[in-house]
Amino acid sequence: MNLSLLLDMARDGFADRVVLGPRTGGITAADLHRRSVGGARALAKAGAKALIYLGVNGPAFPVALFSAARAGIPLVPLNYRVGDEQLAALLAHHPDAFVVTDAGQRERARELDITTVTQAEWLELTADLAGAEIDPPTAPADAAVIIYTSGTTSEPKGVVIRNANLLAYVFGSVEFAAAAETEAALISVPPYHIAAVANAITNLYAGRRSVVLDQFTPEQWLDVVRTEQITNALVVPTMLARIMAADGVDQHVPSLRSLAYGGASMPLPVVERALQTWPAVDFVNAYGLTETSSTIAVLGPDDHRAALASPDPAVRARLGSAGRVVPAVEVEIRDEDGRPRTDGGPGRIWVRGEQVSGEYTGSG
Repeated sequence: MNLSLLLDMARDGFADRVVLGPRTGGITAADLHRRSVGGARALAKAGAKALIYLGVNGPAFPVALFSAARAGIPLVPLNYRVGDEQLAALLAHHPDAFVVTDAGQRERARELDITTVTQAEWLELTADLAGAEIDPPTAPADAAVIIYTSGTTSEPKGVVIRNANLLAYVFGSVEFAAAAETEAALISVPPYHIAAVANAITNLYAGRRSVVLDQFTPEQWLDVVRTEQITNALVVPTMLARIMAADGVDQHVPSLRSLAYGGASMPLPVVERALQTWPAVDFVNAYGLTETSSTIAVLGPDDHRAALASPDPAVRARLGSAGRVVPAVEVEIRDEDGRPRTDGGPGRIWVRGEQVSGEYTGSG
């Protein structure tokens, strides 16, 4: 099995449902499936061994993700914000890659002697080459995505996330076709973040329409939530802080039912303000790593409300917690010598489960 299985199921289960973009004129599950076939053909014709995605998030990203899966090669979303020297080094790791960029990154790639297609050209190409079914590779051990870590203390390392890891994450956390046709998710994270990959596959599997905000401003975020009737949203803490400080945040967001956050520690005043401003919204803190294919622990809506309402400082402090470990993984806190901590003291987090990769490009 590989990630194409998720798209095959979506096509068979709700072919005519819009799963990407606006309610009117968006991409349906059947259209996304056809485009993945066209994309696989383009990649095979080019002899590509990887598909590099260099640009902002948008409909071209999930088309790239599932096209790469159907072609049996990894998707490599790169951070378009890095400098030219670091970008050149990352591109050099994948010399036989097919490169999709946004218009703003194309000139940078040309200066680095890299041939690209723009996101718009990629969407046209995948539509033009769509045709008869292509059976994807069935090896779940093949790499599905390679995401480079930030490299704050060393050179960035490519985390190898295999099909088996991502499928285990989806099957362990999402019920197929559980979302109503009216549900829509707003994604505000860049494509080189594991959350972008995780949300692309989980929302599709659930049958939930995904809307991407490629350039975040709090005013635009609020406007899209209201105009697109967003029911589920994902932000990082800095985004939520800016949203809570924006004009009009106190106005009603009638469609919004769930807001997930993660990627960094959430300041308590920010989440407290958010809970008080939107008491009907279910807040979820999703804690995870690139190496764990996204979420391994969740602080759920009931936990948030109980902590906010409690006069006990210890209970209130749970708003800063990563929450409870999800059923599909095992977590253990160990000391510096690798021994389990049984006294509740600090230590290193050890994680085990089928969704855990812990593997890097070039590692043995």
